[in-house]
Amino acid sequence: MKDELCKAFCDDLKVHTVPAGMAVTTIFAGPDGDHIGFYMVKEGDAYRIEDDGTTLPYLEGSGVEFHRGGTRGDALNELLSEYGVSIDDNTQEFYIGNLLEGALPSAALKFVAFSLRVRDFMLMTEFRIATTFREDAAKLLRAAVQDKAGFEEDAVITPTLSEFPADFVLRAPGRPPVGVYLGMSDARVLEALFMHMNRELKRARRDQFEECSIIALIEKGHSLSARVRQQAMNRLDAVTEFRGDEIAAVEKIAREAIGTQTRH
Repeated sequence: MKDELCKAFCDDLKVHTVPAGMAVTTIFAGPDGDHIGFYMVKEGDAYRIEDDGTTLPYLEGSGVEFHRGGTRGDALNELLSEYGVSIDDNTQEFYIGNLLEGALPSAALKFVAFSLRVRDFMLMTEFRIATTFREDAAKLLRAAVQDKAGFEEDAVITPTLSEFPADFVLRAPGRPPVGVYLGMSDARVLEALFMHMNRELKRARRDQFEECSIIALIEKGHSLSARVRQQAMNRLDAVTEFRGDEIAAVEKIAREAIGTQTRH
């Protein structure tokens, strides 16, 4: 049984020599599907296990301010303490340092376990951000249109454009409905672009369909790749950026829906 367990854990372990030492890729993968990896670097007579320095900046960019406390910062600090992992302030790497060669195997397993836990934390952070963005946008859009338009969530814009329901649909009497797609990633905005393309195809063929507007509401400018952002700005009926100018962003959408200036 011991041999079978060792084979299961070790057969897919990949080790490569790199200028800094050794790069190790494990069989273990996080919820995002990426395999866990780390580096082993020799520092004098000791060793250090570290990641590639990209995880911490991602967490901080998502609002985890571990230096300033708060619930999420405290949770990250507890995780660091539990696994004996530190943060390099210069390189932003997670690491376990000052290791003797004989301690490397157990420290490596501990670092892999930490890396898996951090990835769970990252996914929870992404979910929280997406939920907050959606809730904030919905609240302000409802206030902007007030009783001048109906407000639907996760709805089909028109019966003939039903492939990808919009996050929000605004329906004002006597005006085309407006489908709003929340641009938190390229994938969602590409769905909006597909809907736009489908609408234009039906229009060119003179097919029977209901006119509508298709809008992308982006949380932040860096939420999208440059190429997808350019396509959205050039082709969709409107693209607005939410964070930093929330009222103006939703009022632009409200004007598209109800055709009048709205002010809070």
